[in-house]
Amino acid sequence: MRVELFHLHYFLAVADELNLTRAAARLHLAASPLSRRIRDLERELGTPLFVRSSRGMALTAAGRALLPRAREIVRRVESLPGELAAADGHPVAAVGIAPDVSAAVRDGFLERVRAAHPELAVRIRPGASAELARSVGRGDLDLAFVHGRYDDDPQLAQRRVDSRPAGVAVGHGLGFDDRTGIRLDELTDLPYVSIRYDAAPSVYRATGELLARHGVHGRIELDTHNPGDLTHVVAAGQAFTLVGLGSGATHKAFVGEPVHVLPVLGADVRIGTEAVWRTDRAAADDVVRLLVAAAPGPGDGGPA
Repeated sequence: MRVELFHLHYFLAVADELNLTRAAARLHLAASPLSRRIRDLERELGTPLFVRSSRGMALTAAGRALLPRAREIVRRVESLPGELAAADGHPVAAVGIAPDVSAAVRDGFLERVRAAHPELAVRIRPGASAELARSVGRGDLDLAFVHGRYDDDPQLAQRRVDSRPAGVAVGHGLGFDDRTGIRLDELTDLPYVSIRYDAAPSVYRATGELLARHGVHGRIELDTHNPGDLTHVVAAGQAFTLVGLGSGATHKAFVGEPVHVLPVLGADVRIGTEAVWRTDRAAADDVVRLLVAAAPGPGDGGPA
C-alpha cells in the first residue's frame, strides 16, 4: 500500500470532526470502511494518528504534525487544474455554495462573472456554511455564499447578498392540513428539527432564540449536515423545521413528501445569504476582486 490523496481527504475529515460517524456522513461513506482507511494510513505511516477512547477521538502528536501538511498537499493538488488553466491563459476560480442559497443568487452571479471575464471558469463546491467559510479563510476557496455571520475570523469580509422568507415544514395530519399560514406559537407541542448546529452556528443560535420567544422549546439535532435527512422526521410527524419558501435544497427535499410548507404568520422569518471572501486576497488578486464585484448586492438576487 502507499499513501493516496483520498487517505489525506479522509484523515482531514476525521481530524476536523474528531468523530467517525460525522466524518463518514461528510464523506458520504459508512463509518466502518472509513475507520479501516484511517488504520491503513496509520500502518503506512508507521504511527497512530488518533487516540481513540470511550470519550471520543483526539489527534496524537503525529496527527497534529500531519494535519497542516495534509491540508497543504490537498490544497496543492486541488489547485493544479486552476494553475494549469491559468498557465494556458484560462484562469479558474473556486466558489463555495451553501445548500439553501437560491438559484437566483447562484445564476445571477455566474452570469455577471461570464459577462465580465468570459474565459474565467468557475468551479462550484457545495458544502455546509461554516466549512465553506473556513475554506475561504484557508485560501482553498476564492469566495463562498453562506448562511450566517463569521465575524470571529478577522481576515474575512462579508456582504449580505440575499434575504428570503422562510416557512414552516410540518407533516400532514397534525391540524394544519387546511391552513395557508402558521404562527410559531401554534407549534409549541412539536420539537424543531435541524441538521447539526455547527453547519451554521450563528443561524441556529438565532433560530433557537426566535423559537424560544414564541414558546417553542423542543429540539432535535440530527447528526448530519444533509438537509435531506430532515424529511423523514418531519414527514413522520415527529417535528417541524424551517425552510426557504420556494427555493433552496431544504425546500426541494420536501417536494413529493406528505408535508405542508406554510408561510409564517406574525413573525418575519428569513433565510439570509452572505458572500464571504478574504480581504487580503481581494486586495492582491484580480480574480477574487472580480468575484466580489460579481456577487449581488441586496435585492440583486431576489427579494430583500
